[in-house]
Amino acid sequence: MIRYLIKNNFKLMFRNKWIIAVLVLAPVLVIAILSSAFFDLMKSYEEVDVFKAGYRIEEGSGFDVGIEAVKEAGKEGGITLLEYPEGEPEEIIKNNGLAGFVEFGQDNYTVYKSADFKMEGIMLEYFLSRIMKGYVDNGLYAKMQETERIELPVEKPEYMPAVDSADYYGIVYIVYFAWCGIICAANVLSSEKKYGIERRFQVTGVSSFKMYLSKWIPVVFVVSVGLAFTTVLTILLFDIHWGNAFISALLLLLTIMASSAFSLMLYYISRNIAITIIAVFTSVWFMGFFGGSFETYMYSVWSEQVKRLSPIYHADRALVEISCMGKSTYTQSCIIYMLVIVVICSVIAVTADGIRKRGRA
Repeated sequence: MIRYLIKNNFKLMFRNKWIIAVLVLAPVLVIAILSSAFFDLMKSYEEVDVFKAGYRIEEGSGFDVGIEAVKEAGKEGGITLLEYPEGEPEEIIKNNGLAGFVEFGQDNYTVYKSADFKMEGIMLEYFLSRIMKGYVDNGLYAKMQETERIELPVEKPEYMPAVDSADYYGIVYIVYFAWCGIICAANVLSSEKKYGIERRFQVTGVSSFKMYLSKWIPVVFVVSVGLAFTTVLTILLFDIHWGNAFISALLLLLTIMASSAFSLMLYYISRNIAITIIAVFTSVWFMGFFGGSFETYMYSVWSEQVKRLSPIYHADRALVEISCMGKSTYTQSCIIYMLVIVVICSVIAVTADGIRKRGRA
Protein backbone atom coordinates (compact mmCIF):
# COMPACT_ATOMS: atom_id res chain seq x y z
CA MET A 1 0.00 0.00 0.00
CA ILE A 2 2.73 2.48 0.93
CA ARG A 3 4.49 1.84 -2.39
CA TYR A 4 1.29 2.78 -4.21
CA LEU A 5 1.02 6.00 -2.18
CA ILE A 6 4.64 6.94 -2.85
CA LYS A 7 4.23 6.25 -6.57
CA ASN A 8 1.02 8.31 -6.71
CA ASN A 9 2.65 11.22 -4.90
CA PHE A 10 5.57 11.14 -7.32
CA LYS A 11 3.13 11.52 -10.20
CA LEU A 12 1.36 14.44 -8.54
CA MET A 13 4.67 16.23 -7.90
CA PHE A 14 5.86 15.90 -11.47
CA ARG A 15 2.59 17.36 -12.80
CA ASN A 16 3.73 20.81 -11.64
CA LYS A 17 6.92 20.85 -13.69
CA TRP A 18 7.25 24.61 -13.41
CA ILE A 19 7.66 24.38 -9.62
CA ILE A 20 10.50 21.90 -10.04
CA ALA A 21 11.98 24.15 -12.73
CA VAL A 22 11.92 27.07 -10.29
CA LEU A 23 13.67 24.97 -7.65
CA VAL A 24 16.35 24.03 -10.18
CA LEU A 25 16.89 27.36 -11.93
CA ALA A 26 16.36 29.86 -9.09
CA PRO A 27 19.61 28.90 -7.33
CA VAL A 28 21.51 29.25 -10.62
CA LEU A 29 20.25 32.79 -11.09
CA VAL A 30 20.95 33.82 -7.48
CA ILE A 31 24.42 32.25 -7.54
CA ALA A 32 25.27 34.05 -10.79
CA ILE A 33 24.22 37.44 -9.41
CA LEU A 34 25.76 37.19 -5.92
CA SER A 35 29.03 35.51 -6.91
CA SER A 36 29.66 38.37 -9.32
CA ALA A 37 28.47 41.13 -6.98
CA PHE A 38 30.59 39.95 -4.03
CA PHE A 39 33.67 38.88 -5.98
CA ASP A 40 35.84 41.70 -4.59
CA LEU A 41 34.60 41.20 -1.02
CA MET A 42 35.44 37.50 -1.03
CA LYS A 43 38.77 38.17 -2.72
CA SER A 44 39.77 40.40 0.20
CA TYR A 45 39.62 37.34 2.42
CA GLU A 46 42.71 35.91 0.73
CA GLU A 47 45.85 35.30 2.75
CA VAL A 48 48.06 38.43 2.94
CA ASP A 49 51.69 38.13 1.81
CA VAL A 50 54.72 39.51 3.65
CA PHE A 51 54.49 43.28 4.18
CA LYS A 52 56.46 46.09 5.80
CA ALA A 53 55.56 48.41 8.66
CA GLY A 54 57.50 51.17 10.38
CA TYR A 55 58.01 51.86 14.06
CA ARG A 56 59.45 54.40 16.46
CA ILE A 57 60.23 54.02 20.17
CA GLU A 58 59.95 56.97 22.50
CA GLU A 59 63.10 57.63 24.50
CA GLY A 60 62.99 55.93 27.87
CA SER A 61 60.26 53.51 26.81
CA GLY A 62 60.44 49.99 28.19
CA PHE A 63 59.71 48.62 24.74
CA ASP A 64 63.25 49.33 23.50
CA VAL A 65 64.52 46.24 25.33
CA GLY A 66 61.92 43.90 23.83
CA ILE A 67 61.74 45.34 20.30
CA GLU A 68 64.10 42.75 18.81
CA ALA A 69 61.88 39.96 20.11
CA VAL A 70 58.84 41.75 18.66
CA LYS A 71 60.61 42.07 15.28
CA GLU A 72 61.51 38.38 15.28
CA ALA A 73 57.92 37.43 16.10
CA GLY A 74 56.77 39.76 13.31
CA LYS A 75 59.01 38.01 10.77
CA GLU A 76 57.45 34.68 11.73
CA GLY A 77 54.04 36.18 10.93
CA GLY A 78 55.13 37.85 7.67
CA ILE A 79 55.54 41.37 9.09
CA THR A 80 58.84 43.21 8.60
CA LEU A 81 59.27 46.05 11.13
CA LEU A 82 61.60 48.88 10.10
CA GLU A 83 62.70 51.72 12.39
CA TYR A 84 62.11 55.36 11.37
CA PRO A 85 63.30 57.65 14.18
CA GLU A 86 62.17 60.89 12.50
CA GLY A 87 59.15 62.14 10.56
CA GLU A 88 55.37 62.14 10.68
CA PRO A 89 53.83 58.63 10.64
CA GLU A 90 51.45 59.43 7.76
CA GLU A 91 54.28 60.81 5.61
CA ILE A 92 56.55 57.88 6.41
CA ILE A 93 53.82 55.43 5.38
CA LYS A 94 53.15 57.29 2.14
CA ASN A 95 56.78 57.85 1.13
CA ASN A 96 57.96 54.32 1.89
CA GLY A 97 54.94 52.28 0.80
CA LEU A 98 54.37 50.87 4.26
CA ALA A 99 51.25 49.05 5.42
CA GLY A 100 51.33 50.84 8.78
CA PHE A 101 53.37 52.52 11.46
CA VAL A 102 53.67 51.96 15.21
CA GLU A 103 54.66 54.51 17.83
CA PHE A 104 55.74 52.88 21.09
CA GLY A 105 55.29 55.22 24.07
CA GLN A 106 56.26 54.83 27.72
CA ASP A 107 53.57 52.25 28.48
CA ASN A 108 51.33 52.27 25.40
CA TYR A 109 51.48 52.25 21.62
CA THR A 110 49.65 53.83 18.66
CA VAL A 111 49.04 52.12 15.30
CA TYR A 112 48.69 54.11 12.06
CA LYS A 113 47.21 52.18 9.11
CA SER A 114 47.41 52.83 5.37
CA ALA A 115 44.16 53.13 3.42
CA ASP A 116 45.84 51.19 0.59
CA PHE A 117 46.66 48.18 2.80
CA LYS A 118 43.49 47.55 4.77
CA MET A 119 43.95 43.83 5.39
CA GLU A 120 47.64 44.32 6.25
CA GLY A 121 46.69 47.08 8.69
CA ILE A 122 44.23 44.76 10.41
CA MET A 123 46.92 42.08 10.66
CA LEU A 124 49.43 44.55 12.12
CA GLU A 125 46.94 45.74 14.72
CA TYR A 126 45.97 42.18 15.64
CA PHE A 127 49.65 41.14 15.87
CA LEU A 128 50.47 43.95 18.26
CA SER A 129 47.38 43.33 20.38
CA ARG A 130 48.45 39.71 20.81
CA ILE A 131 52.00 40.78 21.69
CA MET A 132 50.75 43.26 24.29
CA LYS A 133 48.35 40.69 25.71
CA GLY A 134 51.31 38.33 26.10
CA TYR A 135 53.21 41.04 27.95
CA VAL A 136 50.36 41.49 30.39
CA ASP A 137 49.46 37.82 30.82
CA ASN A 138 53.04 36.66 31.31
CA GLY A 139 54.44 39.69 33.14
CA LEU A 140 56.88 40.30 30.31
CA TYR A 141 56.68 44.07 30.57
CA ALA A 142 58.19 43.93 34.06
CA LYS A 143 60.83 41.50 32.82
CA MET A 144 61.83 43.94 30.09
CA GLN A 145 63.07 46.27 32.80
CA GLU A 146 65.36 43.55 34.18
CA THR A 147 66.86 41.88 31.11
CA GLU A 148 68.44 42.87 27.83
CA ARG A 149 66.77 40.14 25.78
CA ILE A 150 63.51 38.24 26.09
CA GLU A 151 61.94 35.42 24.16
CA LEU A 152 58.37 35.73 22.89
CA PRO A 153 56.26 32.61 22.30
CA VAL A 154 55.24 32.45 18.64
CA GLU A 155 52.13 30.58 17.50
CA LYS A 156 51.00 29.76 13.97
CA PRO A 157 47.24 29.22 14.16
CA GLU A 158 45.45 27.44 11.34
CA TYR A 159 43.60 29.69 8.93
CA MET A 160 41.03 29.08 6.26
CA PRO A 161 42.39 29.59 2.72
CA ALA A 162 40.80 32.08 0.35
CA VAL A 163 37.19 31.29 -0.58
CA ASP A 164 36.13 32.15 -4.09
CA SER A 165 32.79 33.98 -4.27
CA ALA A 166 31.45 31.50 -6.84
CA ASP A 167 32.36 28.57 -4.61
CA TYR A 168 30.86 30.19 -1.52
CA TYR A 169 27.53 31.31 -3.00
CA GLY A 170 27.40 28.25 -5.26
CA ILE A 171 27.31 26.13 -2.12
CA VAL A 172 25.30 28.16 0.39
CA TYR A 173 22.40 28.82 -1.99
CA ILE A 174 22.09 25.17 -2.90
CA VAL A 175 21.70 24.61 0.86
CA TYR A 176 19.30 27.55 1.19
CA PHE A 177 16.96 26.35 -1.58
CA ALA A 178 17.13 22.81 -0.22
CA TRP A 179 15.17 24.14 2.75
CA CYS A 180 12.45 25.46 0.42
CA GLY A 181 11.75 22.10 -1.21
CA ILE A 182 8.25 21.84 0.28
CA ILE A 183 6.97 23.78 -2.73
CA CYS A 184 7.42 20.57 -4.74
CA ALA A 185 4.81 18.89 -2.53
CA ALA A 186 2.27 21.70 -2.79
CA ASN A 187 0.23 19.83 -5.41
CA VAL A 188 0.27 16.62 -3.36
CA LEU A 189 -0.78 18.26 -0.11
CA SER A 190 -3.49 20.43 -1.67
CA SER A 191 -4.97 17.50 -3.64
CA GLU A 192 -4.88 15.28 -0.58
CA LYS A 193 -6.89 17.78 1.42
CA LYS A 194 -9.24 18.70 -1.43
CA TYR A 195 -10.26 15.12 -2.23
CA GLY A 196 -10.00 13.70 1.30
CA ILE A 197 -7.42 11.11 0.25
CA GLU A 198 -6.15 10.53 3.79
CA ARG A 199 -9.66 9.82 5.07
CA ARG A 200 -10.13 7.19 2.39
CA PHE A 201 -6.90 5.44 3.28
CA GLN A 202 -7.66 5.70 6.99
CA VAL A 203 -10.29 2.96 6.69
CA THR A 204 -7.68 0.63 5.17
CA GLY A 205 -5.68 0.70 8.40
CA VAL A 206 -2.62 2.46 6.97
CA SER A 207 -0.74 3.95 9.93
CA SER A 208 0.00 7.64 10.34
CA PHE A 209 3.72 6.88 10.09
CA LYS A 210 3.31 5.21 6.68
CA MET A 211 1.16 8.08 5.46
CA TYR A 212 3.89 10.45 6.59
CA LEU A 213 6.59 8.44 4.80
CA SER A 214 4.50 8.42 1.62
CA LYS A 215 4.97 12.20 1.52
CA TRP A 216 8.45 12.56 3.02
CA ILE A 217 10.18 10.07 0.73
CA PRO A 218 8.93 11.62 -2.55
CA VAL A 219 9.77 15.14 -1.35
CA VAL A 220 13.30 14.08 -0.41
CA PHE A 221 13.77 12.27 -3.72
CA VAL A 222 12.40 15.01 -5.98
CA VAL A 223 14.31 17.81 -4.21
CA SER A 224 17.50 15.72 -4.23
CA VAL A 225 17.26 15.02 -7.95
CA GLY A 226 16.39 18.64 -8.73
CA LEU A 227 19.27 20.08 -6.71
CA ALA A 228 21.65 17.43 -8.05
CA PHE A 229 20.86 18.76 -11.51
CA THR A 230 21.35 22.32 -10.22
CA THR A 231 24.70 21.36 -8.69
CA VAL A 232 25.97 19.85 -11.94
CA LEU A 233 24.73 22.86 -13.89
CA THR A 234 26.45 25.37 -11.58
CA ILE A 235 29.68 23.35 -11.68
CA LEU A 236 29.66 23.55 -15.48
CA LEU A 237 28.71 27.25 -15.57
CA PHE A 238 30.73 28.65 -12.64
CA ASP A 239 33.39 25.98 -12.01
CA ILE A 240 32.27 25.51 -8.41
CA HIS A 241 34.44 23.23 -6.27
CA TRP A 242 32.78 20.96 -3.72
CA GLY A 243 35.89 19.26 -2.36
CA ASN A 244 35.15 15.71 -1.19
CA ALA A 245 32.22 14.78 -3.43
CA PHE A 246 30.97 11.90 -1.26
CA ILE A 247 30.94 13.83 2.03
CA SER A 248 29.43 16.92 0.38
CA ALA A 249 26.68 14.83 -1.24
CA LEU A 250 25.96 13.12 2.10
CA LEU A 251 25.69 16.44 3.95
CA LEU A 252 23.43 17.89 1.25
CA LEU A 253 21.20 14.79 1.30
CA LEU A 254 20.89 14.97 5.09
CA THR A 255 20.04 18.66 4.78
CA ILE A 256 17.24 17.85 2.32
CA MET A 257 15.96 15.10 4.61
CA ALA A 258 15.93 17.50 7.57
CA SER A 259 14.28 20.32 5.65
CA SER A 260 11.57 18.00 4.31
CA ALA A 261 10.83 16.68 7.81
CA PHE A 262 10.73 20.22 9.21
CA SER A 263 8.34 21.42 6.49
CA LEU A 264 6.02 18.44 6.79
CA MET A 265 5.94 18.91 10.55
CA LEU A 266 4.65 22.45 10.03
CA TYR A 267 2.06 21.14 7.56
CA TYR A 268 0.82 18.41 9.92
CA ILE A 269 0.41 21.02 12.64
CA SER A 270 -1.37 23.66 10.51
CA ARG A 271 -3.04 21.43 7.89
CA ASN A 272 -2.92 24.39 5.53
CA ILE A 273 -0.45 24.45 2.63
CA ALA A 274 -0.48 28.25 2.33
CA ILE A 275 0.29 28.73 6.03
CA THR A 276 2.94 26.02 5.80
CA ILE A 277 4.78 27.66 2.90
CA ILE A 278 4.70 31.07 4.60
CA ALA A 279 5.97 29.56 7.87
CA VAL A 280 8.69 27.59 6.09
CA PHE A 281 9.93 30.53 4.02
CA THR A 282 9.95 32.80 7.09
CA SER A 283 11.84 30.24 9.16
CA VAL A 284 14.33 29.58 6.36
CA TRP A 285 14.95 33.30 5.90
CA PHE A 286 15.86 33.67 9.57
CA MET A 287 18.00 30.52 9.51
CA GLY A 288 19.75 31.81 6.40
CA PHE A 289 20.19 35.26 7.90
CA PHE A 290 22.11 33.85 10.85
CA GLY A 291 23.59 30.98 8.85
CA GLY A 292 25.61 32.85 6.25
CA SER A 293 23.27 32.91 3.24
CA PHE A 294 22.97 36.70 3.06
CA GLU A 295 26.01 37.83 5.03
CA THR A 296 29.01 35.52 4.64
CA TYR A 297 29.56 33.77 7.95
CA MET A 298 33.26 34.80 7.91
CA TYR A 299 32.27 38.47 8.20
CA SER A 300 29.11 38.02 10.26
CA VAL A 301 28.78 40.23 13.32
CA TRP A 302 26.68 37.62 15.13
CA SER A 303 28.34 35.59 17.85
CA GLU A 304 29.27 31.97 17.20
CA GLN A 305 26.69 30.81 19.76
CA VAL A 306 23.88 32.52 17.84
CA LYS A 307 25.02 31.23 14.45
CA ARG A 308 25.22 27.66 15.74
CA LEU A 309 21.48 27.72 16.44
CA SER A 310 20.90 27.75 12.67
CA PRO A 311 21.09 24.35 10.96
CA ILE A 312 21.90 26.20 7.74
CA TYR A 313 25.07 27.52 9.39
CA HIS A 314 26.31 24.01 10.18
CA ALA A 315 25.69 22.86 6.60
CA ASP A 316 27.14 26.03 5.03
CA ARG A 317 30.28 26.01 7.14
CA ALA A 318 30.92 22.28 6.75
CA LEU A 319 30.46 22.34 2.98
CA VAL A 320 32.44 25.56 2.40
CA GLU A 321 35.36 24.36 4.52
CA ILE A 322 35.34 20.98 2.76
CA SER A 323 35.42 22.89 -0.54
CA CYS A 324 38.49 24.97 0.31
CA MET A 325 40.31 22.81 2.87
CA GLY A 326 39.13 19.28 2.14
CA LYS A 327 37.85 18.83 5.70
CA SER A 328 35.76 20.58 8.34
CA THR A 329 35.29 20.35 12.10
CA TYR A 330 31.61 21.05 11.46
CA THR A 331 31.00 17.86 9.46
CA GLN A 332 30.07 15.85 12.53
CA SER A 333 27.87 18.56 14.04
CA CYS A 334 26.09 18.97 10.70
CA ILE A 335 25.33 15.25 10.47
CA ILE A 336 24.11 15.08 14.06
CA TYR A 337 22.04 18.27 13.77
CA MET A 338 20.28 17.10 10.60
CA LEU A 339 19.53 13.63 11.95
CA VAL A 340 18.13 15.11 15.16
CA ILE A 341 15.87 17.41 13.12
CA VAL A 342 14.64 14.45 11.01
CA VAL A 343 13.78 12.36 14.08
CA ILE A 344 12.20 15.12 16.19
CA CYS A 345 10.18 16.69 13.38
CA SER A 346 8.97 13.30 12.14
CA VAL A 347 7.84 12.29 15.62
CA ILE A 348 6.01 15.60 16.11
CA ALA A 349 4.35 15.31 12.67
CA VAL A 350 3.11 11.74 13.25
CA THR A 351 1.98 12.59 16.78
CA ALA A 352 0.07 15.66 15.57
CA ASP A 353 -1.62 13.57 12.89
CA GLY A 354 -2.58 10.93 15.44
CA ILE A 355 -4.06 13.53 17.80
CA ARG A 356 -6.04 15.07 14.94
CA LYS A 357 -7.46 11.71 13.88
CA ARG A 358 -8.49 10.79 17.43
CA GLY A 359 -10.14 14.18 17.83
CA ARG A 360 -12.06 13.69 14.61
CA ALA A 361 -13.09 10.20 15.62
